[in-house]
Amino acid sequence: MENIVLWGASGLTKQILTESMTISDYNVLGIVDNDAGKHGINFYGVKVFSADFILENREKIDAIVILANAYNEIYDQIVSLDKSYIGRVEDRSFFYKRSIMKRYANSKDSEIQQILKYLSCNKLGVFNYDFVKKYCDKKYNVYLDEECGLFYVIHKGMKMYFTPEFKTKEQVENYYNSVCLEQDEESPHRYITEDFVVKPGSVVIDAGVAEGNFSLEIIERVKKLYIIETDPGWIQALKHTFEKYMDKVCIIEKYITSYDEGKYAKLDSLINQPVDFIKMDIEGNEWDALRGAASLIDRSENISMAICCYHSDFDQTLIENQMDIMGVSHTTSKGYMWYPWKMRQTYISTSLNRALVRGVKLCIHTKNYSEEK
Repeated sequence: MENIVLWGASGLTKQILTESMTISDYNVLGIVDNDAGKHGINFYGVKVFSADFILENREKIDAIVILANAYNEIYDQIVSLDKSYIGRVEDRSFFYKRSIMKRYANSKDSEIQQILKYLSCNKLGVFNYDFVKKYCDKKYNVYLDEECGLFYVIHKGMKMYFTPEFKTKEQVENYYNSVCLEQDEESPHRYITEDFVVKPGSVVIDAGVAEGNFSLEIIERVKKLYIIETDPGWIQALKHTFEKYMDKVCIIEKYITSYDEGKYAKLDSLINQPVDFIKMDIEGNEWDALRGAASLIDRSENISMAICCYHSDFDQTLIENQMDIMGVSHTTSKGYMWYPWKMRQTYISTSLNRALVRGVKLCIHTKNYSEEK
């Protein structure tokens, strides 16, 4: 059993001590906190100490888990006190990381084994591959449009605006960095690849647009683009991003589901023409939205789909089953993601999930020679 120290008598520490199903797998030696007023108290069954505790017990401690804000500052403090702790300091994902490594220890999946190798010497993240290191401390130029008051970046040679909720250039830079990371060529979350593309002249649905990076990258070559987004801030930003393309862009402010009522609507009801490509990233509601697009997909002779399936552990199965019902062949993107937020399930999962189900429905018309005779 590993001896660990928790850093920070915080709400997250309380959650770990009282709710974590794996905390009993560890011997918690104590809690360290920089607040002298907490020293000596009993915090949910564990005593709180000053930073001297880690110096006095350096031989016993296998890991220090930082459960407070300002991770980088606390890490630097720990290492400055004792450099032997380099490699023994973990962040708040430590317990999930260990659970994942235990869960998949005997997996024969080479892609899973690649992730376990990465985790053996790196912290757990949404994407657990070496390509994420390219985005550490990466810098971007962020501009302010004085006329509308919104920040923007130049994405693929075009202005991409951000919601008014972004108050500083640093906030925009951090968010945009995550967007670029997510769509890296090696990312499991990349919507399109060299072999899976949006063809020129396509009619496209982008559901769950947010900043609109996917739509912006294809806008020059599509015939019609339906943008589906409900966040008022992003709607404001999207109108500026696509201002010169509004002749072929239709912004729809609806939640897409399997029924029509108020702000909720089926794609079958919203789109009255065949489409060639559907991209969905709508926070775990993809399966229900697909059910509400059955007629649209049926009357679209040749259609490709990039549907996110990582928000919950069961999304991939539901989406693939729905595609089977609709006669859509499907594969998944390569690699896996870990999604540390509760969406359609009440727990933070320790499952590694595929990011996308890619579907293709082709109607090949062949000549009936028997009729000519």
